[in-house]
Amino acid sequence: MANANKAKGSQAERQVRDYLQRQGVDCDRIPAGATNDVGDIFTYDKSWPAIQVKNHKTLRLGVWVTEAQQQAANANRATSIVVHKRQGKGDAGQWYVTTTLEDFVNLMRKGNQ
Repeated sequence: MANANKAKGSQAERQVRDYLQRQGVDCDRIPAGATNDVGDIFTYDKSWPAIQVKNHKTLRLGVWVTEAQQQAANANRATSIVVHKRQGKGDAGQWYVTTTLEDFVNLMRKGNQ
């Protein structure tokens, strides 16, 4: 089961990476097992948040946001987001993004500068 779950997670990460790249975002997927966990998707533009990707039926938003915040600290990023698959939606552009209100405000401020 662990290998099936790992494959499911890796596929979701590739889908998010591919979607972001099609939108012009310079990014790569971080291979599993990296020593310094900086998120699942690494963007070369340091103003972007740390990005954690999840593909689970059961939502664990608090745990995931905490993980993403730690990844942001490891990556020296000011903010973090969790991209989680929306059931029934294969297009990563239709998936959900979760963050704290504080990080959301910081992201919006950066976007308006």
